[in-house]
Amino acid sequence: MMEKFEHKQILKWIDEDKDEIVDFFSKLVQCKTPSTIGDTREAVSLIADTLTKDGISYEVLSHCKTMPNIVSSFEGASLGKHLMLNGHLDVMPAGKELGWIDDPWSGAVHDGRVWGRGTSDMKAGDTAMLFAFRYLYRIRDSLSGKLSLSLVADEETGWGRGTGFLFDKYPEKMIADCVLTGEPSDLGAISFASKGYMMLTIKISTRGAIAGYSNESKNAIEIAGDLIKNLKTLENIKVTLPSEISKLINDKDWCQKHNEIRGSNELKLLDKITVDVCTIQGGSLSVVIPADCKMTVSIVFPQGTDVDYLKEKLQDIMAKYPEAEMNIDGVDMPEMSDAENDFPNLIQDVAESIGLKRPIVTPDIAISDCRYWRYRGIPAYWYGPGGETCSAANESISIEDLLNTVRVHTLTAFEYLQ
Repeated sequence: MMEKFEHKQILKWIDEDKDEIVDFFSKLVQCKTPSTIGDTREAVSLIADTLTKDGISYEVLSHCKTMPNIVSSFEGASLGKHLMLNGHLDVMPAGKELGWIDDPWSGAVHDGRVWGRGTSDMKAGDTAMLFAFRYLYRIRDSLSGKLSLSLVADEETGWGRGTGFLFDKYPEKMIADCVLTGEPSDLGAISFASKGYMMLTIKISTRGAIAGYSNESKNAIEIAGDLIKNLKTLENIKVTLPSEISKLINDKDWCQKHNEIRGSNELKLLDKITVDVCTIQGGSLSVVIPADCKMTVSIVFPQGTDVDYLKEKLQDIMAKYPEAEMNIDGVDMPEMSDAENDFPNLIQDVAESIGLKRPIVTPDIAISDCRYWRYRGIPAYWYGPGGETCSAANESISIEDLLNTVRVHTLTAFEYLQ
C-alpha cells in the first residue's frame, strides 16, 4: 500500500498524541461500567467531553436513565459509502476472580500496559475508534461518504439495550455500508463470523426435608448435578459447517497461523456446541435437604447447527426431570460476513503497511453486536487487541497494541472513505 500524505499526517498525530490516548484510555477504564449494573453515564460523559473539545456534534440516546448510548456522524466532501464504527462500553463484572493485585477499575499504567477490567473487552477498541473518528474529522474534506461512531451501553448481557435499542428506535442512524468494531480479536486476526447463543434459566423444585430424611424428599441440587451431566451430552451433536468455514479449518497452513495467534484449544471449538453452567443457586441451610435450585446455562453453537434439532434434544433431556422447569431466555443465531470482502483485505493491507504481520481472517467463538448488521446483510468485522486476559484477574492491554489499533482503524477508515 502506497503511503499517502494523509497517512503520514495521521501516523504523526498518533505518535504526538500517545500520552493523550493512553490517559483517555486509563480514564475510560476507571469508569465503572459492569454489565451487572448497566450504568454508562460516566463513560458517556467522558466521551462527550472529548468530542466537544474537537467541536464534533453528537447525540445521547438512552434506553433508560442509567444506560445512555452516544452516537455521532459526519459527512465527507463528496458522496460515497457509509462506514460505522461501533463498540460497547459495558464490561464483564469484576472483583470476585482470584488473583487481582490491584483495584479492578484502577486503569493503572505501568510496565508498558494499562490494567483493569474492560481494557481488552473492549475499552481499548472504544478508545481506538474514538480517536480514529476524531482524526478523520480533522481531514473530512479529504473523504467521501460518511463516518459514524456508536458507543453503546449494553452488549455483554445480550439483552439488546445498546445497539439493538438503537436499531429499534433509530434505524436510519445505524444502517451503513460496512461496520468495523474494536472487539478483541488479536492484532493478528480479523473476525468475520460468530457462533450463536441460547440462554436458559432452569428452576428445580422439590418438597425439601431435614438432612438425613432423604426418604421424604429428593435433593434439588443433586437433581441439578445429574441434569448438568445430561445437558453436556448436547456437545456431542455433530455440526456441518458452511463451506466458508470448513475450508479454513481444513487448511493446514491457516490452522497453523490460527494456533499461533489464538492457541490450539480455540480451533477445536469452531465446529463444536458448548454447554456452560454460568450461575447456580440452591438450598437454605446446612442441615436441610434443598427444595430448590436455580441455574442459568449458555449453549453456544456454531454456524451450520440445526437449531430445531438442538431444541428437540434439549426438550428430551428436560422431560426426564419432572421437578425441573426450563425457560429459554433468548436465542441469537450464528452469523457471518464474507471472508473475502474487500474490507478485511483492506485491514490486512493497512496492518502490513505499518509493520504488523498480515492478519488472518477467522471465524470467532464469541458473539458481538456485529450480528445486528450481519442479520441485515451488511458486512461487519472486528479487529482489536488480544483478549487473552479478558474477564480474568489483572486484565490488561499493552500500550503498543492500543496505539497500533488506533493506527489500523484510522488508516482503514480513511482508505475506505476514498
